[in-house]
This record gives sequence, structure tokens and C-alpha cells, in this order.
Amino acid sequence: MAAAFAASPAAAEWHEATSTHFVVYSDDTVERLTDFTTNLERFDRTMRYLRQVPDVTTPAQRVTVYVVRNIGAVAKLAGSSNVAGFYVPRVQGSVAFVPRSGSDGGQTELSATAILQHEYAHHFMFDTWGGAVLPTWFVEGFAEFNAPTRVTGDKMTVGVPPLYRVYGILDTASLPMKELLTRSPDDDRMTDQKTQTFYGRAWLLTHYLSFDRDRAGLLDRYLAALNNGKGATEAAAVFGDLRKLDNDLDRYVRQRRLAAAGIPLDRLDIKPVTLRPLTAGEAASMPVRIRSTRGVDAKSAPGVAVAARKVAASYPDDARVQVVLAEAEYDCGRFQEADDAAARALTLDPKMTRAMMYRGMAQQAMAARDKVADPERWRLIRRWFTRVNAVDHDDPWPLVAFYFNYRAQGIAPPRNAEDGLLAAHVAARYDRGVALTAAMIQLQRNDLAEARKALRTVAYDPHGGGMAAAATKVLALLDVNDAKGAAAALTNASDATEETDDQS
Repeated sequence: MAAAFAASPAAAEWHEATSTHFVVYSDDTVERLTDFTTNLERFDRTMRYLRQVPDVTTPAQRVTVYVVRNIGAVAKLAGSSNVAGFYVPRVQGSVAFVPRSGSDGGQTELSATAILQHEYAHHFMFDTWGGAVLPTWFVEGFAEFNAPTRVTGDKMTVGVPPLYRVYGILDTASLPMKELLTRSPDDDRMTDQKTQTFYGRAWLLTHYLSFDRDRAGLLDRYLAALNNGKGATEAAAVFGDLRKLDNDLDRYVRQRRLAAAGIPLDRLDIKPVTLRPLTAGEAASMPVRIRSTRGVDAKSAPGVAVAARKVAASYPDDARVQVVLAEAEYDCGRFQEADDAAARALTLDPKMTRAMMYRGMAQQAMAARDKVADPERWRLIRRWFTRVNAVDHDDPWPLVAFYFNYRAQGIAPPRNAEDGLLAAHVAARYDRGVALTAAMIQLQRNDLAEARKALRTVAYDPHGGGMAAAATKVLALLDVNDAKGAAAALTNASDATEETDDQS
């Protein structure tokens, strides 16, 4: 698959490929982009087929995938030379960044497809299992278990060993089971060697519990124990002697052949992929769009905005280019210019919901900056978000914006705004900030069970950073029946705006 991305420069041009669960942007040939997106859909369907998960995905919940030049380009976007691909879960629309090529495509190295499938498996897990307690090793083990999935003849083959993790898979000494079950890759005590072992042994344990008949049902029992309030050590008792489990895993992986599942392609019912060539303006603005979508800071935002203005000046009649400009201007704090660009986009395309969002957000930022007290002004700003909701009832983003507009005004959000935020959380459980806010609302309503579910979404995220730490603290307060203290701690935590990435 990585070799298939080596498009001839003469044949490559930017296209948008749309399917049930994905929107993919790539400057590749139509045939290769179609095949790539089709196989992504088959991958999603395979996970649903094996886990018996119903599909209730809406267009607003699609993951947008940007296929960039190579691993170096991904690393630059991520701000880390150790990142080969990454996924950003967020209510505005989750995104993934992967390289067109990053290796020779062999099984011993991370291919572009394996990177993306690892990241999408995380999205699938967070979206599908909602507020379930999912230990870190299983979150990463599940992603590694699914990452090497590939088309083999007329089947999707699942359970293929990720040979790029071979040293970690075979390394028992660095991270025995008693540590694997309670550690995280982000743990300060984890060395580089232990981190590699973590991913490898997490894959091995997931594979073993999925395919070994003697251990059938143990994973379900273990997860049930965690979700019934058992601690990590107590829940692990279902596995028996953990030293014996280490030895069993070593024997298991040294078998001559490991089990795998082959799902016939004709059982994976998917809809055709729709392709659209980008306009000249969209293609010219794609580098700016990718950088803005990834996220900017105070240092990088002005430069991105300068580039966006140059493209927008060349393509004043392209609505999508004007929205790219609106986002870039908004990100660097030029709110009036952002509003103007979004207004131009709506003149060109009156139904463009993203332009409506940026009009509302820019006007809200100006009202907050100017300390506007007029309730009517704030009501008119909120109308932008209700207009988006009227066009797309399934989009969670305007529901979140509507709720936070009241907080920006300095007043308590009414019941309908809270209900909208909770609905957005259900539609986008993978957004950690929304989950914390939902938990705060549920605590205020004394709905402790739902608050716990929302908090678990954040606390058990292996890359949750400060938000995960805050959620863990609040859960601990709830465990000792200190609901008042939990609510106070969560009020502060819910204001966090730091966005964390799940990186591979």
C-alpha cells in the first residue's frame, strides 16, 4: 500500500475522497486514492463485523485524513521527530495526518496504512465504547492488533503480527505483566526500551486473549471487573498468576504459526467512494489548510495567516478558500478580518456551515474582548450556531459553541444549552474537553453515574495528559463520596483548552 502511494508527479493532483466514515485529501491519482479510501472503509467494517458493533456514524462524525508527502512532513506537523503519524480527536471534526510513504512498505516497518489504521482504531474504540473503563495496555494493544490488517486476496486479514514491534513482542524482562497492566506509554518511569516493549506486549496479550481457546472469555471478564469498580490489580486476578501469564505468552508467540481471522470482502458491505477534484484555489490553499487544521500557536499563526491571505487574494471567488482565510485570521486574533472572510464565503455559498461557525466565533471573540453587555448582541451571535444546527442536526460542534457562548457572555447556560452540550458529548465522546464539561453538568444535576462515564473517557486515555490527570483526580474524589469537592475540581479542569494528540 505504501508503494501504491508513490504517485507520478505528472499524474498527481489534489482530490477529495468521501466515504461513509472518512474524507481523505491527497494529491494522488484517482485510482490509488479510491483504492486507499475503499480499504479504509473495509477496515472500519471489519472491526464492526468482528466486534458486532452497529454503525450509527453521521457525516459530521467522519474522520478527515490528510495524506502528506512523507514521514518528515508528518513529524514537522507534530513537532516531534519521533512521530510518524497522528490523530487529533475533536468535536470540530477529528483529523489524522499520515505520510504517503514512510518506508519500503514491508511488514518490518511502519507503513502509511499501518500508521493510519492504528490511529483510526483509537478513534473507533473511543467512539464505540463511550464511557467504558479501558485500560491503557488494551487501548494500545487494540490499536496494534488492528494496525496491520490488510487485504489478502479476497479477504481482510486480521491478527497479523506487527513485525515492526518484534523486539518489544519478544522482550519479557523489560516489562512483565504486573507492570504492563498498570503502566502507560506516557509514564515518566518508562524508558524508550520499555515503551517499545509496552506496545509489543500489549499487542501480544490482545492477540492471545482474542485467539487462544484456553483463555476464551477472560478479556470480557477482566473488562467487566474494571467497569464494575475493581482496581487494576484486583481485576487482573482473572488472569491468574501473572508470572505464568508471561511464560504462557512467550510460548504462545513462539508457535510456528499464529492464528489470524480472514473476513471475505463480500461480507463487508460498503458504499462506493465519491471523488471530487479540488478547485485550483483549494489546491493552492491546501498547505495552509493542513497547517491550520493541525493547529497553530502565537508564534506560527501570523505566518500561516500571511500565506492564507496571498492565496485568498488570488482566488477571491472560491468560498472554500475564504473559509481557510477566516480560520487563519481567527487563529491569529484578527477577528474582524475573520468575520469578513467568512461573510464573503457565505455570499458565495449561503449554506456553508463552516463559514457560519467562523462568523459566530469571530463575533463572539470581539464581543468578549470589548466586554459587550448588550444581551441582544449576544443573542444575535448565538443565531449563527443555531443556523448551523438547523442545517445539520447531527453536527456536535454548534451545540458546544452555543453552550460556551453563554459562558463567554458571563452568564449561566440555560437548560437547553446544557442538553445540547450533553448531546454533543454523546456524538463526540472522543473529545476530551467536551467530556469534562459534560461531566461537570452531570455532577451539577447529581447524575453521578453519567458523570463517571464521561470522566472515564478522559481518565483512561493513554495520551490524555493534564486532562486525564484532572479526570482521575475527580474520579478519586467521587470514590470517597466527595461530590462537592469533585464538582469544584472539575469546574477548574473543564476550562482547560489544551488539545492533546494520540501519536504513533
